Amino acid sequence: MAESVMLMSKTIMTSPDTSIAYVGGGYIRFERGLHLPPRHVENHRFLYVESGSGEFIIPDETLQLDDRMLLLLSPGVREIRYDDKRPVSYTYIEFSVTRDLVTDPWLQVPESSPHFQTLIGLLHSTLHEDGHGTESVIRAAIDLALRHTAPDPSTPTVDGRIRQVLDYIDRNLNRALKVSELAELAGLSEPQFRRVFRANMSIGPKEYLLRTRMHYARCILENEGLRVSDVAELLQFETVYQFSKQYKKVHGHSPTGRR
Repeated sequence: MAESVMLMSKTIMTSPDTSIAYVGGGYIRFERGLHLPPRHVENHRFLYVESGSGEFIIPDETLQLDDRMLLLLSPGVREIRYDDKRPVSYTYIEFSVTRDLVTDPWLQVPESSPHFQTLIGLLHSTLHEDGHGTESVIRAAIDLALRHTAPDPSTPTVDGRIRQVLDYIDRNLNRALKVSELAELAGLSEPQFRRVFRANMSIGPKEYLLRTRMHYARCILENEGLRVSDVAELLQFETVYQFSKQYKKVHGHSPTGRR
């Protein structure tokens, strides 16, 4: 049924002259139900429901939401209700584009799609980079979401063991994770894990952890109104100095300088 939803949608592929701009995004988690009342949304959005069930409601039509549901949403009036039976977590990326992508209110990418996991990786990548220089990444995600054929042989794929590790990192950005812990999760020895991780991500796991945690730190510094000392404590650094040193290593300036 999910497959038929995707194939019935009318889609318009992007072209090189299509202008795309990142608007915002985030990872949201509630230990309860959630109701987003009806509102008009001007931009397109990728929505990945990691866990939770509920309803995506537009005038005269309702879509049932459930675990591991990936949607490309069109602009328009939306209402979302998640029930209170279990925690809700989802990732979203919102962007503006100079042409309509789909004529229907939503396009569902089924989990059986050969592009499903690659798309999720692209969305996480956009979120980690906080939208800076990510137009090409968003364009790639759009083109994959609108593609109904076999995957392009040139499209990079991520080892399932590494994908599991990336998801785990996303959920534990506030923790000072160790490479040995990630290797155990992947079912590999630490040297094997380092080799496989670098082969998939083009950087080592230690550097990836640092970059993603510092991008997360920048997001909450700018958006949540927390002090540098609060963020250092949240990310489990022993001192503000240690946190500031790592922050500057990634961003090129101190956290106080950024604010």
